[in-house]
Amino acid sequence: MAHILILAVGSAGDVYPFIVIGQALRARGHAVTLVATANFQERVERAGLRFVSGLSQDELDASVQDPELWHPVKGFATIWKHMARHLPSAYAQQLALVRDSSEPAIIVASTLGLTGRLLQEAHGVPLVTVHLAPSCFLTAHDTSVRRGLDWPRSLPRPVVRLILNLVERVMLDPVVRPAINRLRATLNLAPVRRVMSRWLHSPQQVICAFPAWFAAPQPDWPPNTVCTGFPRMPVSEGQLDPDLQRFIDAGSPPIVVTPGSAMAHGGRFIARALAAAAALNLRVVVVTPYREQLPAILPPSVHHAAYAPFDLLAPRAAAFVHHGGIGTSATVLAAGKPQLVVPFAFDQPDNAARLRRLGVAATVLPNAPLRAWIKALSSLLNDPQVSTACDALAAAMALETPAAEQIADIILEQAP
Repeated sequence: MAHILILAVGSAGDVYPFIVIGQALRARGHAVTLVATANFQERVERAGLRFVSGLSQDELDASVQDPELWHPVKGFATIWKHMARHLPSAYAQQLALVRDSSEPAIIVASTLGLTGRLLQEAHGVPLVTVHLAPSCFLTAHDTSVRRGLDWPRSLPRPVVRLILNLVERVMLDPVVRPAINRLRATLNLAPVRRVMSRWLHSPQQVICAFPAWFAAPQPDWPPNTVCTGFPRMPVSEGQLDPDLQRFIDAGSPPIVVTPGSAMAHGGRFIARALAAAAALNLRVVVVTPYREQLPAILPPSVHHAAYAPFDLLAPRAAAFVHHGGIGTSATVLAAGKPQLVVPFAFDQPDNAARLRRLGVAATVLPNAPLRAWIKALSSLLNDPQVSTACDALAAAMALETPAAEQIADIILEQAP
């Protein structure tokens, strides 16, 4: 048996896939410890996994409240600013977990679980890197969209490669290398460069936790990379919140509006979505833990929920209006519902573009005029081709081997 140490960095859509992966590993008889921010403790322990807090609730709140966290240009540097100060303590905590284990350890790290890469180098702990979205690769062959711009895809690949190298040298490495290399120096490890394009990927195994029809492997991806599928939580037991269920039952299927579980600055997004829905006479469920982002008094056609399990809610919805997080995107795909994606930063613009190319989504930018929101939402709800594409992909996903099972098998290939 092995001890699987999962390092899951991010918000709900970044952590939930690792919970279901952890459950698949535990079902095979292995010990599983999941390290994430403190707000996930109850959910992880309810899934039967051991939980270790990598960041306190107060520290998480400080990060989420930073207004530049979701800025399309400054967002990456902002999130790294909050992460970098915790790197030494996170490394020490995780090293202790490895050393205290009575079973051989395997580390499973999300994209930003960079301490896992350090433990692999410094102590030879087997490492599997799991990327939840294709934008994690700086590829010249299937270039990721950034804030709604498709322009690199039309350029010759040598030009795209030159641009990406420049972006990494000028914008990415200067942000992440100093903290990484300071910690490496204390571990007697040589400095590294090209952190995001090369170093962060495990030299042993890289897993793309998305299907090849969403993003196919490319020649410049790491050679030890394999695609699986979206590791989604199983259908939740129980029912929706009674107030939410009553609202849904009282009329036509609503659209669901959510800016994401970690978006504390989504007031304008929600206001624009509500205005578009009102113009089309649509009922709305808004899902956000930040009630202050909504008007104090809501009309009868709008219901607010601080939380709702999307696997139960999506089948009851007419469409989703959301930020483009990979977890939300995958859940809505499986439910066969159209999506209006309004991306802010990180992987969201690229996810939006891929959903649009699949024919199941439209996308607008957060600051697009209201008429653009109305037009896009109306088209999604009334285009039979969108409905057909949604149904086809949902049917295909229902036939796939559960991704968590595939991923667990691949992880256990690294067992000593």
